[in-house]
Amino acid sequence: MRGHLRLGRPLGFPVEISWSTLVVVGILTWALADGVLPVAAPGYARLSYYLAGLVGALTLIGSLLAHELAHAVAARRSGVQVERLTLWLFGGVATLRGDPRNPRAELRIAAVGPVTSLAIAVAMAAVWAALGQAGADELVVSVAGWLALTNGMLAVFNLLPGAPLDGGRILRAVLWWRRGDRVSAASTAAAAGQVLGWCLIATATMAVLLGDVVDGLWLTMIGWFVLTAARTEQVATQAERALGGIVVRDVMSTGVRTGSADTTVDEFISRYVVSGHHSCYPVVEAGGAVVGLMTLGCLRAVPAAARSTTSARDACLRMEEIARCGPDEPLVQVLSRVTRQSGLRALVFQDGLLVGIVTPSDVARTLESRALAATR
Repeated sequence: MRGHLRLGRPLGFPVEISWSTLVVVGILTWALADGVLPVAAPGYARLSYYLAGLVGALTLIGSLLAHELAHAVAARRSGVQVERLTLWLFGGVATLRGDPRNPRAELRIAAVGPVTSLAIAVAMAAVWAALGQAGADELVVSVAGWLALTNGMLAVFNLLPGAPLDGGRILRAVLWWRRGDRVSAASTAAAAGQVLGWCLIATATMAVLLGDVVDGLWLTMIGWFVLTAARTEQVATQAERALGGIVVRDVMSTGVRTGSADTTVDEFISRYVVSGHHSCYPVVEAGGAVVGLMTLGCLRAVPAAARSTTSARDACLRMEEIARCGPDEPLVQVLSRVTRQSGLRALVFQDGLLVGIVTPSDVARTLESRALAATR
């Protein structure tokens, strides 16, 4: 994904890190070096505090990755495909392809993340105690103690009962089991998430008024993220009700026009875009394999002076940036995976061959047709 750095495939899962994570590392390093560590372990050189702070910040990012890997492993064991793991400004997220089959699987996938964070907290607390008993360097002991406390706080925070937090997923699983209706359970969890978001913002406002400006602003950002994500999930739930029973085959456009990966951007525009009247084109190699998706945004992103030397392969969105699906997959599951980079589009494959594309226009047309049919 553009704006993300690939970290590899630990345990077989693609992992990406957003550049915003560097902001988090910087803030944590500064907070440790300028506030926490000088109080916990006075008397060290300023450089020592910053080096220890950097180690602590990077170790915490590793803990967040372990949290997301736990979700991914549980999802894979429950039969849910994991597309990628992403670390970003507010932690991490595991992008799943589809939903758990039953409440038990939902609960298992959701609960394992906080359990992992709690286990890391306990392990770091044991390290902190052992280092303290052994008379280890006070700065090292302090970093271990901070990691124990922070992971414990993350575990507790993630258990708060509101989407999109793990606690919201746990709430959804319990309500799904009680009601037998996953969509209704998801709607309630999303509503709880909105309440939680407002509560966090209210708490942050009080903190600012009491003089704790830095923590208050940070909590405001977290509260706003929770509120916005919960609203998004509520909208997705409403869409799921409206799209119930519709599969990709019902809405997809077929006879998709493709473009060659080996053309330059200039050639791509003149060959396909000018005469094609489409807003996107799957990009294919000579053998027919699809290697990406070219959108008008991708073309505009290439400077005019570079269009004659930049290949379509280099300019287009990569396959990992595009939602892919089969023709018989429930449409609502596909829509949960589409990305803004791709213009909310999905490519449809059957037996390894491209057979169609789903666009926002396709979905809107289907919804309008359904609404019209309902008024007859």
